Amino acid sequence: MNKKFWIPTIIELVGIVLMSAGLGYEMAYHADLGYVILTSGSVITSLGGVLYAKFKPWLER
Repeated sequence: MNKKFWIPTIIELVGIVLMSAGLGYEMAYHADLGYVILTSGSVITSLGGVLYAKFKPWLER
């Protein structure tokens, strides 16, 4: 696996961790900040997927 493929993968993993943390925070404290963290994590996860799909031909070189 090319090392350039790690960039979108790491971005997606960071998003997944943020979504999990936001879910846990919201469940523990019932605060709206949990929803903000959850939404931020899903946006970051989708950004990683877009980077992978958009730049895949460039990353394969």
